[in-house]
Amino acid sequence: MKEDTSKSTMLVISMGFLILYLLFAWQWAVIVSLVVGLIGIFSSTLSRNVDWLWMKLARILGYIVQSILLSIIFYLILFPISLISRIFTKDSLMLSNKYKTFFVNIEKKFDKKSMENIW
Repeated sequence: MKEDTSKSTMLVISMGFLILYLLFAWQWAVIVSLVVGLIGIFSSTLSRNVDWLWMKLARILGYIVQSILLSIIFYLILFPISLISRIFTKDSLMLSNKYKTFFVNIEKKFDKKSMENIW
């Protein structure tokens, strides 16, 4: 059976409006907080409806914010780093057509010491 989270949702919404009042001194935020708190205390049906709407809003905002944040991270951080890397580094993956083989010959003598610390 699904757990009823409507009371805690109403408490969170009420506290959110109180925080808005403390930050911006908006008088209407105290009234809304009081109304939401009283609804949470006295009406289970209305609390469940508000909880359902709140969760739907959270899901929609989750999709929107996720897309915006990932786009910002890609275009402001990853894309410039890749361009800078492409300009200032050599072909370390040997992706160009100038190589006949992908094999890299490393002439190094391996001894017991090199096998103890392989990383």
